Amino acid sequence: MATDLYSKAQVYVNGGLLSEEASVTIKRTTGAQIIKTVAKGFAGVSPGAPMVEISISNAVPSADFELDPGSFMLALEPAEVTVFAAGKTLTSKGFILDDNFSHGVETPSKLDFNFTGGFAEWE
Repeated sequence: MATDLYSKAQVYVNGGLLSEEASVTIKRTTGAQIIKTVAKGFAGVSPGAPMVEISISNAVPSADFELDPGSFMLALEPAEVTVFAAGKTLTSKGFILDDNFSHGVETPSKLDFNFTGGFAEWE
């Protein structure tokens, strides 16, 4: 019988906890370009611009948005996103580039937004 406990995550934007966060996805990429040659086929990679992309989905209370990304987006104001999970922390500085609000019958209101920043390691 399995008895392991599994991690949950907590997300902060500019030091403020997103208590309405419903899901978070973190994608880290090296930005490396694949090099192919006639003789070798796959020959290796050329270093690229590493970065992290973080997608956050927030529930929306009827009173107000917990975080309205619009002000970050309009002014291209830098943001710092920190995620705590599995006993580690990942922090990146970058920008909120887009958001999407949705609502439907028998569906909770939610606000999804996407952050892109510098590559970060789990520490």
